[in-house]
Amino acid sequence: MMQSRDHARSYYRATANAVVERPSLGADLTADVCVIGGGFTGVNTAIELAQRGLSVILLEARRIGWGASGRNGGQLIRGIGHDVAGFAKYVGEEGVRYLERAGIDSVALVGERIIEHSIDCDLRWGFCELANTPAQFAAFNGEQEHLAALGYAHETRLVGPLDIQQVVGSTVYAGGLVDMGSGHLHPLNLVLGEARVAESLGVQIFEHTEVVELIHGDTVKVRCAAGTVRAANLVLACNAHLEELEPRLSGKVLPAGSYI
Repeated sequence: MMQSRDHARSYYRATANAVVERPSLGADLTADVCVIGGGFTGVNTAIELAQRGLSVILLEARRIGWGASGRNGGQLIRGIGHDVAGFAKYVGEEGVRYLERAGIDSVALVGERIIEHSIDCDLRWGFCELANTPAQFAAFNGEQEHLAALGYAHETRLVGPLDIQQVVGSTVYAGGLVDMGSGHLHPLNLVLGEARVAESLGVQIFEHTEVVELIHGDTVKVRCAAGTVRAANLVLACNAHLEELEPRLSGKVLPAGSYI
């Protein structure tokens, strides 16, 4: 089934800031780096590379932020979604500390980029992790202490069951951990704003430009329907939409449902 080339109908699309229609690739170009994929990964990779003086061409098969980057829950929350202590046998204690810091530093980087470039994406700081049981609430003490040991710079506050209604308007929870270093934003406006930042740094962005073939050699040749990009380096930022573009990676992508 053909997927829409425009953004999915959503609250985010209906309330998006000016959505720029970018051209498709129609010529043969060269760059230091070709980035494939116009979501958070691809756009921010392009920003980082351009800031280091590299020429970058970004190719997006549909629209900037078309995939999960433009229609996710908008939560800007520390961590990587679950406890990482269990990875110690694979990456060691130092690797676990790196993952824990990365889950904090990534939020800070997004916040700093929004402020530095005045990206209008409705960022609001403040998040409450909720406990369904007294045991879960008791565990928040350890989490708060661990954040302090990591040097977490933001306010955290334990809220007991008698006061949690003041935070979430409900009495069903056993308590919560308020974190003022996490928050919520408009994800589509964020990625659209970041794309404008990338372009201001000299990144060339082409939409509606599906890559049909990668030809590897001394340089990589990225072939599209109406043009080709030759680059010294390639970044595949397609996430779930890689499909069969790079067979060595395609078999390692597994579907994981997430519903909001």
